[in-house]
Amino acid sequence: MNSSFTAVTLNNGRIMPSVGLGTWQSPKEEVRTAVRTALEAGYRHIDTAYNYKNEDAIGEVLQEFLKSGKVKREELFIVTKLPMIHMEPKLVNHSIDISLKNLQLDYLDLYLIHFPIPLEYDGNDENTFPQTESGGWKAAEKFDLLGTWKAMEELVDLKLTRSIGVSNFSISQVERICKVAKHKPVTNQVECHIYWPQKDMFEALEKLGITITAYAPIGSPGRPQFLKGSDDQIALEDPVIQRLSKKYGKTPVQSPKEEVKTAVRTALEAGYRHIDTAYNYKNEDAIGEVLQELLKSGKVKREELFIVTKLPMIHMEPKLVKHSIEISLKNLQLDYLDLYLIHFPIPLEYDGNDENTFPQTESGGWKTAEKFDLLGTWKAMEELVDLKLTRSIGVSNFSISQVERICKVAKHKPVTNQVECHIYWPQKELFEALEKLGVTITAYAPIGSPGRPQFFKRNDDQLALEDPEIQRLSKKYEKTPAQVLLRNLLQRGIIVIPKSVTPERIRSNIQVFDFSLTKPEMDEIDDIKFSRRYFMCTRFPTHPERPW
Repeated sequence: MNSSFTAVTLNNGRIMPSVGLGTWQSPKEEVRTAVRTALEAGYRHIDTAYNYKNEDAIGEVLQEFLKSGKVKREELFIVTKLPMIHMEPKLVNHSIDISLKNLQLDYLDLYLIHFPIPLEYDGNDENTFPQTESGGWKAAEKFDLLGTWKAMEELVDLKLTRSIGVSNFSISQVERICKVAKHKPVTNQVECHIYWPQKDMFEALEKLGITITAYAPIGSPGRPQFLKGSDDQIALEDPVIQRLSKKYGKTPVQSPKEEVKTAVRTALEAGYRHIDTAYNYKNEDAIGEVLQELLKSGKVKREELFIVTKLPMIHMEPKLVKHSIEISLKNLQLDYLDLYLIHFPIPLEYDGNDENTFPQTESGGWKTAEKFDLLGTWKAMEELVDLKLTRSIGVSNFSISQVERICKVAKHKPVTNQVECHIYWPQKELFEALEKLGVTITAYAPIGSPGRPQFFKRNDDQLALEDPEIQRLSKKYEKTPAQVLLRNLLQRGIIVIPKSVTPERIRSNIQVFDFSLTKPEMDEIDDIKFSRRYFMCTRFPTHPERPW
């Protein structure tokens, strides 16, 4: 490779590697593996942020490599970012000190202002996204962007960082800074990919001698669902990119669909026979390809499989239910499902576009349907059983009262209610109520969903995988914490569907049938005091069918 493409010389003479590892949405356990793998593969540019809450995990791996002599500090290019709560000039030094302590470093290579709008600081350094009563982010009353920049420049003079820059800034904001800057921004880190090429930004910054650092360079296919539009295109699947990929024998970079194919293939080969998906996940077609591949090869038989998918909220009008399952069956390349669930008890407006799974209001919320008839939807679900399009039906995210209402009129009772369930949200009351009705619980997030999107995370969240009791039992039985968490739920009589796309973890998560927890150990887990629902429904505060 031409060396001119491997690094960029910044406007202060520092050298920045052209390709770095991004760590947004990477929980601690995952980021350790990612950084370790990246460094071993030759990466030297690691990008994180105070707001990602994974600096400490990254710091552990950096120290591991530095102490072993595998890398030298001067070979690394470590980037992190000033959070919006610390943009008051007097807080900037305080903030970088926290980041440096977490990263176990004496200095950074690049420190960025994460976003140009400051949020209210309440004295709690963990409360990175303070909220208003209505659920929005609480902006600071005073803001002084140039004052923040002056405080950033002091960090360079103090040798706490070698370079400074910005992120998500407009052209005019960068120009304002450059007019007064002692140390110019070396880069502006912004969203940039084939569908958002930032041409105007690039030209303007080039004149100022400032580089662009692209986040989401492959189009961020794994971004949270609420950031996706119904008409979004996937950069990885763009025809031009696909053509060039084949021409040069290079990957477009693994897409979510390729990722799920690998996950399902690994799972089935490891012995899994229960595969859970949903219309809303938009990966049924990829799963269907792998199912057909293994069915045709004779590696599995259809009767051995238990395939689950879910009715989307836009198709809850009774007359649309059959239409919806037919789309799912076509995507999955199956004649019938083993289980079909109503995904959520609140219907969204259907505009005739089957791809627009989360229609939005003008204010950005989800657009609920004007009419709703939960029992009518259930009756339509029952017809699917009679038509042999699915062998069983159930619900997901339903309250006790909603399941009870259905059971009172049901010809075919729900066989399960798929809900969030883990040691910090054990669903005891729901379990007891459903047990009386003869309805099982299926647990999603059974290991506490450490990789859930950032907007679902709160400052005082605890990690189930790091719970002291789980850690103790993990060492006793020589099992991973995830295996102990899954075993606990299985012994309670709860079905589990742990999510992973990592082959090693997929194989590990099914190795839970060769040990048992004792009753005292089950009781100790049951006595854990911390309580937290991680997936809160905040979008429908007044809807009559809101389940919690």
